[in-house]
Amino acid sequence: MSRNKIIIVVILLIISGFYYFTNNKKTQINYKNESIKIDLADFTVEELIKVPGIGLKKAEKIKEYAIEHGFAAIDDLKNINGIGEKTFENIKKYFYLSQVEYTLDSKKKININTATLEELIELPGIGEVSAKKILKYRFFIILIYIHMKNMKKDMKLF
Repeated sequence: MSRNKIIIVVILLIISGFYYFTNNKKTQINYKNESIKIDLADFTVEELIKVPGIGLKKAEKIKEYAIEHGFAAIDDLKNINGIGEKTFENIKKYFYLSQVEYTLDSKKKININTATLEELIELPGIGEVSAKKILKYRFFIILIYIHMKNMKKDMKLF
């Protein structure tokens, strides 16, 4: 009789263990079944978060980089703070870069030497950061030119 009790207890333990493990499995997102391919020329932060290894902060940094600089190649992801070589190797398979053609309106040509910040920002591929760099460089060149002109005047005095 005690042998039958032991067998019943063992069977109950096996059944309860099986029941526990089948009902308490944690839901895992299987990214391998979901084919994630993100175009670096046109994407959202929500799409980036689906990529394994990219959280909200990194996704926002990638989007910010895209707005300020744009992506010329997938390798440009390495320029983003927080994406090192190892992370890049893990995530690069999820990205591609479509060819984006920019056509400039021939009527809307601008002189880069006199253009305002707003005019520069309107150009394809030039964000606010790049436009400010152009203006800063332009100002620096003007200062050098003025300095050289003054040096030339000073040399004529001798």
